[in-house]
Amino acid sequence: MALVLSETGWTRGLRSGSWSFVADPSWSVESAGHPPSLSIFVRGDDVQQERWTESLHALLNSGQVGPLRRAEPVWSWSRWFAGDVEISVSLSPQSWHGAHRIPAMMQLAVERADAPAEGLAPDPQCARRRAAEGSAIARWYLAGEDTLPDDVVEMLAADDDPSVVTAVQMNEGQRRIVHDEP
Repeated sequence: MALVLSETGWTRGLRSGSWSFVADPSWSVESAGHPPSLSIFVRGDDVQQERWTESLHALLNSGQVGPLRRAEPVWSWSRWFAGDVEISVSLSPQSWHGAHRIPAMMQLAVERADAPAEGLAPDPQCARRRAAEGSAIARWYLAGEDTLPDDVVEMLAADDDPSVVTAVQMNEGQRRIVHDEP
């Protein structure tokens, strides 16, 4: 996914999983790879989000991605199933919160149907391996996780890739909240 985003004009942001579109920086993608699921959030204007949602629906309904069984759509949330995998597409139109505009957002999620809603339990050994041996992109995504052991946070804070170091710094406040630290 990161390779396709990079090749199509998106650049990594300061936060882990955050991408901006070079041609129009007002567009962003928020992606997260939390096994056993993957979520991609795309923000922008209503018209473009509706087009992308319709395009995804057409692709998923066409059979080009394999045999999928579609569930009955609920408002702006559609789901498809293939064996133990659930694919969902949801669309939230632009809204206003007081004087602040919240852009339209589309989410594409791919999840194992048998996975716990909160995801898999943290795996400190896997995190250590990814911090030591993973690609720069894998380490950048890892830097955004909230339940990392202190030694992994230290490894990422000393990483050779500045985007990994920035991402681990940007998530420090969230890690403190999760660990109930002041």
